[in-house]
Amino acid sequence: MPRTRAAPRMTTRASPEAWLNSTRQLSPKDFRTIASKLGADVLRARKIGFVAAQKADKRQVVETRWNGKETINTAHRGDWIVTNLSPQREVLRDADGRPDTYVIAAVRFTALYEVLGEQTAFGEVYRAKGTVLAIALPGGFDIKAPWGERQVSSSGYLLCNGEEVYGCNRDAFASTYEILTN
Repeated sequence: MPRTRAAPRMTTRASPEAWLNSTRQLSPKDFRTIASKLGADVLRARKIGFVAAQKADKRQVVETRWNGKETINTAHRGDWIVTNLSPQREVLRDADGRPDTYVIAAVRFTALYEVLGEQTAFGEVYRAKGTVLAIALPGGFDIKAPWGERQVSSSGYLLCNGEEVYGCNRDAFASTYEILTN
C-alpha cells in the first residue's frame, strides 16, 4: 500500500506559532493546494532588487537571519553565497544590521541570475532572470526548505520557483520584488 504524504498544516489562530507548518519539503502541487485552501490569488512576481554573489571556495555554513534566525544552509565548493540588495543596490539588512545572506546551489544559480559587471564587498552584482509565483500568507511559516533545513518567519510569502517552494520574509519580499499585473 503506498504511503501518503502528510499535508502541510495551516492554522488561523493568532499565536506565536506559525500559520503554515510543514516538516517535509513542499511541492508545486502543495503550493497550489495552499492557495486554493486560502482562496488566495496566486501572484506572479519579479525580483527588482539585485544580489551580490560569490562562489564558495570551500564548505561553509550560512545562517540566514531576518530579525531572528530564518534558516541555515551549507554552501559547498562552487555553490553561491548570495546577499540581497535593494533596487538601489544597497545591502538589505535586518533590524540588527545583519545582511540578508543565503545559499544558492551551483546548478541553480546561472538559471536564476545574470551578471551585471559591478562589484561590491559581498561579490559581483547580479540581476534576476525570471519570475516566481507568490502567495501572501495570513501569518508566518515554519517549513522544510528545498535545501533540507527548517525555514521560519513570523510573516511572509510562500514562493514557487520552478520545482522549488520556499518562504520569503514579508519585509524582504516588499524590498526586492514587484507584483506583476499581467
